Amino acid sequence: MPRLVYLVDEIGSGMEIYYSSRLSGRYLKTAFILCDDYVELISKLWLVENVNGWMDKKGNGSFKSFQQILNDVKDSKNGHCHPSEHQRIVELTHRIKERRTRRNEFFHSTHLLDLSVNKRRCVEAFCDLIEFGELLFGNDWCREIETNTKTDILCVLFQLEKMAFVDTTIEPRINELLGAWPRREKERAVSKKGTQYAKHPEDMHLRLCLDWGGREFRDAIKSLLSQCQWPDGNE
Repeated sequence: MPRLVYLVDEIGSGMEIYYSSRLSGRYLKTAFILCDDYVELISKLWLVENVNGWMDKKGNGSFKSFQQILNDVKDSKNGHCHPSEHQRIVELTHRIKERRTRRNEFFHSTHLLDLSVNKRRCVEAFCDLIEFGELLFGNDWCREIETNTKTDILCVLFQLEKMAFVDTTIEPRINELLGAWPRREKERAVSKKGTQYAKHPEDMHLRLCLDWGGREFRDAIKSLLSQCQWPDGNE
């Protein structure tokens, strides 16, 4: 699915924008808006490739609204997947619609130009995007994510961050892993450590790990995720 390949790569770029200023929060709004756009692209791509004759325009030539596109996804999936999966799609699309309303407030209400997005909202939005893509595209989505090593790492980091909101032991474990990781692949042979703190104001060491860590860093961060569990009552 070549178009899905391009979309997954683009989503990874949006995730990197979040992690380029995660601690300062400078680009939270930008990342939040991009995440919302990616959900729309995921929905349209799935509908185009899986629903015969689907178009993003109405009979009068006007474009369908974001809400209508999500409704088309729900209606098309109904009866063609396990009821529990469809119920999850319903839950996700409800949250996604609420985010679109907030996104529109950034642009259509000038007295709300100072409206901001906190880190938790942004993390939850990307985690919902990841789950939404998997529910729609299944194994194709998982395969393309895994093939794109950097995007795969970013998906795991977002899931860890979401868990860290309810488990305070996770962030120190992430920082411990980052602090011990070398800056470049070739440095690992001489056992050099990263020269920057994991809690650099703009997460520079994390970005170096993303660029140079490759599959080994991906496996390490996935191993950390596998060791973490949601507290009872959370997901």
